[in-house]
Amino acid sequence: MNYLEMLQAVPARQTALIEDSRQYTYGEMVMDVRRCSDGLLSHHRTAAQRAPGQPSAAAAAVSYQEGLPSLAWIKSPSVYTQLICFLSCAQIGLIPVILSPDIIHPPRIPSDLSVPDKDCMGVLTSGTTGTPKLLFRTFESWHGYFPVQNSIFGVDGDTRMFVHGSLAFTGNLNMYLALLSQGATLITCPAVHPPGWNRSISLNQANAIYLIPSKLRLLSRTAPGPADHVKTILTGSQSMDLKDMHGLKQAFPQSRCILYYGASELSYVSYLCGHEMTGNPACVGRPFPGVHITVKDGEIMADTPCCALGVQTPASAGDIGYLDSQGFLYLLGRRDNVYNIHGRKIPGALVEHALTDLEEINEAAVALEHGSLTAYVVLNPAFHSPDSQTPSTDLSRRLMRRLEENLEYYQLPRRIRFLKEIPKNSSGKPILSLLSAAE
Repeated sequence: MNYLEMLQAVPARQTALIEDSRQYTYGEMVMDVRRCSDGLLSHHRTAAQRAPGQPSAAAAAVSYQEGLPSLAWIKSPSVYTQLICFLSCAQIGLIPVILSPDIIHPPRIPSDLSVPDKDCMGVLTSGTTGTPKLLFRTFESWHGYFPVQNSIFGVDGDTRMFVHGSLAFTGNLNMYLALLSQGATLITCPAVHPPGWNRSISLNQANAIYLIPSKLRLLSRTAPGPADHVKTILTGSQSMDLKDMHGLKQAFPQSRCILYYGASELSYVSYLCGHEMTGNPACVGRPFPGVHITVKDGEIMADTPCCALGVQTPASAGDIGYLDSQGFLYLLGRRDNVYNIHGRKIPGALVEHALTDLEEINEAAVALEHGSLTAYVVLNPAFHSPDSQTPSTDLSRRLMRRLEENLEYYQLPRRIRFLKEIPKNSSGKPILSLLSAAE
């Protein structure tokens, strides 16, 4: 089986995707994939023969790198177009890699890169550095685990899930494909506008939501009232705690929440149900079935059947943490985001979470500058209009006093800088190297 055959197994009239107000059925998707495959194949052959020819509309979203003809870069602001091109490329033997819409040019990959024959897809991961790394995956490395993850997440053919963001984020792509394998309906809109997300959730009667924690905070803060039709909330890639859970429960009182920890290299590693959450935002739960977790020299290692090609398990994604006596995993952040200041190790994620716990702050990122921590924050518009003048030093002092209530003195940032937005990669993680330039 491949992904196209997976779609063909679903009744053609079933709604697959709602993007803004446009609805696409499974039957439409299958036909569009076939048309796109023909167009891509024709253009790919024409280009290989160095003959003149205009690319089809489908081919316009796909580009190739000289020396690596089997690698297909996909770039489009439309999730539907990303998905159709992804499935079409895989169907004709190309290796699809979806790029974030804000990437101007595809990353330059060495032309002598060894591309395994059994690939069906490639994914880019960059962590907090912004430097992309290309990974390859087989169809089975994800599809074979869909029944397990769908069972844990409680999703099936009746699920109507709201998701925001590009499929360049591996978590989004995996979630889309897993739900499409069930005949579920996905709902999305391109704008970064939480009130608009809430309207879409209400208008389309979404019963499930998948967003990273920072987006969930914005969603719950802008919710117009209780939405009882939402039963499931899935989240990952960032930490969250009981305060976040309480905010979600107010907005979506009938929902259950599951937080997961995973990585592009490893897929899903651990998960935590909402009722298991404690006051420690570092807790990310117990291992997924079939996954074995160990900690070596502080680094989280996972032995999993779902890893990317070439990854020797047990493997690490560069995150540090620890296991408690009950087998719960605690994530302290990436090794390169834990700072040694005057002999004390300070996880950047700990400080960032203390910042976003403040109602005045929507987003936060922490970086080491000149031997001390600098906090970069985006203020909540409810407390400070983005169009008003630069926040005063008095606000910085007030925020610092609030932080003193939750952090040790040595964990406090030396400076607080205010940004209109924090530069992020496709998975929503801050790109630390770009923070000072964004000021």
